[in-house]
Amino acid sequence: MSDTPSTATEIRNQLLHSPLFSGLDDKELDEIVQRAHLLDLQEGQSLFDHGEPVHHFYFVVDGLIKLYRQSPSGQEKIIELENPGQTFAEALMFNDQPVYPVSAIAMKPSRVISISTRHFREVLARFPELSFRIMGELSLRLHDLIKEIDHLSLMTGRNRVAAYFLDQAALKGDDFHLDIPKHAIASMLSLQPESFSRLLKELAKRGAIDIQDSHIRILDQDELRRAAGII
Repeated sequence: MSDTPSTATEIRNQLLHSPLFSGLDDKELDEIVQRAHLLDLQEGQSLFDHGEPVHHFYFVVDGLIKLYRQSPSGQEKIIELENPGQTFAEALMFNDQPVYPVSAIAMKPSRVISISTRHFREVLARFPELSFRIMGELSLRLHDLIKEIDHLSLMTGRNRVAAYFLDQAALKGDDFHLDIPKHAIASMLSLQPESFSRLLKELAKRGAIDIQDSHIRILDQDELRRAAGII
């Protein structure tokens, strides 16, 4: 079933907010919008599972999408959290017989745009300039992944937690709410939930932060930098 004209207009307007699509001319964008679809997801609803064949990549309109892997013992590792304005799984279209290397689930009510990888490859063949734009986006993502590997391999758990709060403060100011559960943050930082809780209490005891449930207030940025190993 095709989307209504009003839905197609919404898809077009949303994709224009993405660096991947914002530079396209009307013809290029129309080619993509033609076969794209809006999907509404409830909290906890799965988008795709690890090992499934890849048929689509996605653009987040609203909400929060968790990309994760699960070990044979059931332990979950969050690979990435996708926020509004971000695309994900687009690199997989260049693999032969690709499968999703992670699972994706909505962490809150979410809306995403689904884009056919097969059709998008056809568009790329006609508009090769778009390939260079995708390469640029993937290079930025690779840079972020290398940075994360450095954090995991070179920083202690204390360093990673302190650096995470410094990053959050840079985005939100010194007084903010955690927008994802603490256990999810622990998974992102490759920590057990109990280790994360212990380090939060340690940072609070050092006077670096104040914690009230999910409300965080940065009290001493220099102390937080010392805990992050920056100074």
